[in-house]
Amino acid sequence: MTDQGEPKSNPANADNGSAFDEDIAVVDRFNEAHQGIMGMLFAAYKMRGHDLRAAKASVPLTIIGGFLGSGKTTLLNHLLAEPHARRLVVLVNDFGSINIDAALVASQTEDMISLSNGCACCAVSADLTKSLIKIAEREELPDAIVLEASGIAEPYGIVTTALTNPAIRLDGSIVVVDAENLQTLADDPLTSRLFKNQIAAADLILLSKIDLVDENQRALSRDWLATHYPNKRVVEAVDGNVPAEIVLGIQSSYPPLLKNPQPTDHAHDFESVSVTIADPLDGDRLKTLFASLPKRFLRANGVLNLLEEPERRTVYQRVGTRWSYTTEEPWGDEEPLSSLVFVGPAGQLDQSTIERDLHACIAAGGDVENQRRHEPMPMIERRRKP
Repeated sequence: MTDQGEPKSNPANADNGSAFDEDIAVVDRFNEAHQGIMGMLFAAYKMRGHDLRAAKASVPLTIIGGFLGSGKTTLLNHLLAEPHARRLVVLVNDFGSINIDAALVASQTEDMISLSNGCACCAVSADLTKSLIKIAEREELPDAIVLEASGIAEPYGIVTTALTNPAIRLDGSIVVVDAENLQTLADDPLTSRLFKNQIAAADLILLSKIDLVDENQRALSRDWLATHYPNKRVVEAVDGNVPAEIVLGIQSSYPPLLKNPQPTDHAHDFESVSVTIADPLDGDRLKTLFASLPKRFLRANGVLNLLEEPERRTVYQRVGTRWSYTTEEPWGDEEPLSSLVFVGPAGQLDQSTIERDLHACIAAGGDVENQRRHEPMPMIERRRKP
């Protein structure tokens, strides 16, 4: 570590596609703004009449943000594994309907709350509000709350929702920035504003995956951050290896960090496809499939039930075109299932193709007669946020 509900098509408008698309965009922006406002109003309403056990601003909240696949879960797992003697409550937010990150964190802590199927800044802000109220009403309060945000979450919205609860104090906001993909995310019109908003909202920048780039690219990443965010502290790390005293106890500069965020339509820029399959999958077929996924898959991850490793979970991670398998702990009492989430630009993930390709990877019946079998239970969900 170095410290440095979509509108439906109207046939009457078929010949005026551009105007109709603009109408849909206006409706989408209205729905997103309405959803955010309603989330904050709900948060304020839910606080009425609550006699919280926690004193005002007594429970520190640390937010770990960063774009898809930047290394947030790796950082969180390292924090939980370190003997820092703090009692932490962990909230894990995921864009997909299956919270893969929560599954990867669950083995590290007994006090975890999953916020799935949307971003804590908007779609699941009500869930965040209710979770924070329950925490503040506990007999034994935690020493801190750590929230891992969705990779496409707007941190400003999370802070605004969280601080509706008078017991919560923003202790710090960390953004994890992937050194390998920094320039691509900063330059791509699809990701640029959201990526920069996430960095602008942070008190601390963690430059991750520096082991995956050469010294020249590492220096370019440092220079870009220094040029665009000269007043922010930057810490470099490999595999989330950062001491707890750096992550916790930042003493945030909020509210000054909330000045002039660039508006984004993040809720409508991305979509996810979630898949669950009970039958064991053939690892070689999956590797062939994963190696052929096009660049439009910005992020994919999952927990796999492989024919070759029937007793243990296999974790699949993909960021850009880089992907990996990792064999992890035994299934134990957990039912062996393959659960995957794919994220990409809205309108570019083909549900039927993903379903067909994954079903083609189910192990042949003759190969699994001695393996644990379950009734096939395929589920595909293609979701755009309302």
